[in-house]
Amino acid sequence: MPDNVSASLSWVRWVKCLLFGIGWVVAVVGAAWAPWVERPAAALVLTAPDLAEFVKFLPEVRSGTLDVQRLFFLAPLFLLTLGTPPVFGLIVPRALSWLRALIRLAVLPLALMLLPPVWSPFVLISEEFRLQTAGCVLCLLLTAVWRSHWRVPRLFLILLSFGWVAVSTLALWQFIKAQPAIAYAYASPIVPGWGAWATLGGSLLMSIVLLLGVER
Repeated sequence: MPDNVSASLSWVRWVKCLLFGIGWVVAVVGAAWAPWVERPAAALVLTAPDLAEFVKFLPEVRSGTLDVQRLFFLAPLFLLTLGTPPVFGLIVPRALSWLRALIRLAVLPLALMLLPPVWSPFVLISEEFRLQTAGCVLCLLLTAVWRSHWRVPRLFLILLSFGWVAVSTLALWQFIKAQPAIAYAYASPIVPGWGAWATLGGSLLMSIVLLLGVER
C-alpha cells in the first residue's frame, strides 16, 4: 500500500477514535451525572440513576395507575459500561496502551453506579435489585477478562450500536411518560434536562462512528 494511502487511513482512524471518544464522554456524562430534572437547588436535581429510584415513590406508580419501568433509566449506563472494554479495545490504537488501561479503570465507578444508593448484601440479592446487581457484576467481569487483541464480531458491534440508541430512546420515553407525575410532585412544569439529550446525542454519535467501521 502506498505511503500516502496508509497515512490517509491512519488519519481517518484517529478522527474516528476522537469522534467516538467524544460521543462516549457525552453519553456517559448524560447517563450518569448530568441532570434529567433541572432545578436551581441541587437537592432537587435528578440524574438518570436518581430517577430510577425516584419514580417508584410517585403516588401514581405506587397505586399502579402509571406504568413506568424504572430500570430503563439505568439501561443506557449499563449498555455504555458493558460495551466499553470490547469497543475501546478495538478502536483505540495499540500505541495508546495507557489510554486503554485508563478506560478500563473508568468502568469500575460506572458499574458501581448501577447499584442502589444504599445497599447491603441482602439488599443486592433481593428481588427488587437483583438485576442491577447482576448488571454491575457482568460489567466488572467483562472488564476483568477482556483482552484487547480479541476479535469483536461485526454482528456484536451492529447490535451494540443500535442498542445504545434504543435504550437511550426508551429512557427518554419513560421520562416523558412520568413527566406529568414528576411535575405534580415538584408543583411546577418539568422538561427533560440536558442529561437526557446528551445521553441520546452521544449514543447517536458513537453508533454512527461504529457503524462506519473501524480498522484494526
